Amino acid sequence: MPFSTIPGEVGAIRMSTPAFRGMMTQDGMLHFCAYRIYGASAMSYEGPVIDLSDRIDDRAEADHEFRLHRSIFEDPDIYDAELEFCFERVWNFLCHESQVPNPGDYYAAHIGNQPVFVHRQEDGSVKVFLNACSHRGAIITPFKQGNAKTLTCRFHGWSYKCSGECIGIKNEQGGYGVEFDCSHYDLAEIAHVGEYRGFIFGALYEDVPTLDGHLGEAKFFIDLFADQSPDGMEMVAGSQTYVCDHDWKVQADNVTDGYHVSTVHRNFMNTILAREAREKTEGLLKTEVGRIKGGVKNGMYYLGNGHMCIWADRSSPGGAPLAPATERIENEFDEIKAHWMLRRGRNIIVFPNLVLNDLASTHLRIHRPLGPGKCEVTIWCIAPKGEPDEARFARLRKFEDFFLVSGLSTSDDVVSLDTAQEGFHGAEAGWNNYDRGLSTMCAGPDEEAKKAGINPELHCDSWDYEAAFVGWYRHWRKLVEEGTKAAGTRIGAE
Repeated sequence: MPFSTIPGEVGAIRMSTPAFRGMMTQDGMLHFCAYRIYGASAMSYEGPVIDLSDRIDDRAEADHEFRLHRSIFEDPDIYDAELEFCFERVWNFLCHESQVPNPGDYYAAHIGNQPVFVHRQEDGSVKVFLNACSHRGAIITPFKQGNAKTLTCRFHGWSYKCSGECIGIKNEQGGYGVEFDCSHYDLAEIAHVGEYRGFIFGALYEDVPTLDGHLGEAKFFIDLFADQSPDGMEMVAGSQTYVCDHDWKVQADNVTDGYHVSTVHRNFMNTILAREAREKTEGLLKTEVGRIKGGVKNGMYYLGNGHMCIWADRSSPGGAPLAPATERIENEFDEIKAHWMLRRGRNIIVFPNLVLNDLASTHLRIHRPLGPGKCEVTIWCIAPKGEPDEARFARLRKFEDFFLVSGLSTSDDVVSLDTAQEGFHGAEAGWNNYDRGLSTMCAGPDEEAKKAGINPELHCDSWDYEAAFVGWYRHWRKLVEEGTKAAGTRIGAE
C-alpha cells in the first residue's frame, strides 16, 4: 500500500525530534505520528479516486434488483482503499475483557494492516499501542497473549513500561549523546479505545464517531450475549486461526447469508441427526437444527453502520446451552428479551470485523483482509462465566462439531467461498446477484424489532433473503468512494 507524501512540517519535525531521526518519509510509525499531528493531510491512500457506479447496480427499491460486479472482490486499488477506509479509519473490535483481565495482561491484534496490542494498566484501565518498537519497528509483544509489566524488544533490547513509556535503551551511554531523551521513543498510542459490555474496540485516528454511535442498533444484540451471566462472558481457552482464499467481503456477507444453510450444511444436519438417533442423545447435548430444516419463524435486519443480523426461532430451546439459566433469565429480564436470549438463535456482524453467533453453540469470530481475494479468520468459543459444567461441556462439543475447521460445517463454508472466489477470476466475471426477497424489503423495523425496541434501517421477512446486503454494500460503497475522493482532493492540493 503506498504511503503519502508527508507534509513538509513533518520533515522538519523528523530532523528536530529524536524519535523521528533516521526515519524515512514512508516509515509507518512516522506516518502514523504525522496523522496524529496534522490530521487528514497525512492520509496514506494514494490510489485513484474510485467510482463504483459501473460496478454496483443498485435498483433495490425501484426494480428489486441489486448486483455487484465480481471485480470488486479482486481489484487491488479497491483493496487498498477499503483497507484504509473500511478498517483503519473506523472502530475495530480488538479483544474481549476476559482476554486481558489482570494488570499487565496484553493481547496482540490488528486494525486492518496495522499491528496493535491491548495492555491492561495498573489502575485497571486499558491502553492500546502500535505493536512496533520505536527504534526499528519490530513487533514488541513476545507472544499473541501474555502478561508483562515491562516489554522488551527482542531485536535490540529496548524496553517499555506497561504505560508505553520507554524506560530502557541498551548501551545508551556513549551511543546516543548527552542530549538523548528516551521519552521521545515512547510507544505510539492509538487515538481511541472504547469498551462496551466487555468488548474492547479501538480506532487509530481521531476523526471517528463515538463508539456508542458506531455500534448503534447492534448494542441490543451484544447485550443478548453479555447478559447471559450476571458475571459476564469469557473467551474459553483456545482458538483456531485459518487463512482463506477468498476476499474479506465474501467472508463477511456469508455471516448473514441464510440462503446457503440448507445446501452447504445439510451434511452437518444429516450427520448430527443420525448420530443423535444412534446414541439416543437427549437434553443439552441435542443439537438444534430447526434453522436448517426450516419451518421456524425467522428474519433479517440491516442495522445501519455496516452491521447485519439474521435470526431464527429455536425448534428445541431446551437443548441450548443457556437452557439451565431459563428461570434466572425469565425473572431478570422482560418477556421479549428473555425470548430473544433463550428461544431465538442469532448471527450478527459488527462492522467491519466482529462476528457474534448464538445458534447451536456460541462463538466469537474476527476476520481481517490479507490482500485482494485473501483473508484470515480467528474463532473462539465465548461462554457465560459460572455456567454449569454440563452446559459448558455441551457448548464446547457443539462448537467443535460446527464451527472449527476440523468440524462438519466451517470446512464446507470455506470451500464454498474459496470456489466462489476462484470463479471471480474469469475474464468475463459477470455479476453477483443479491435480488432474493427484495420485493419484501422494507425500511425500518418489523413487528419483532418494534417489540424489542430496536430500529433497523432495513428488514426482510425471511433470514434467507438478501436485503441486509443492500444496506451493507451501500455502507461499504460510501466509505470507499468518499474516502478516495477526499484523498484525491488532498493529493491534488499538495
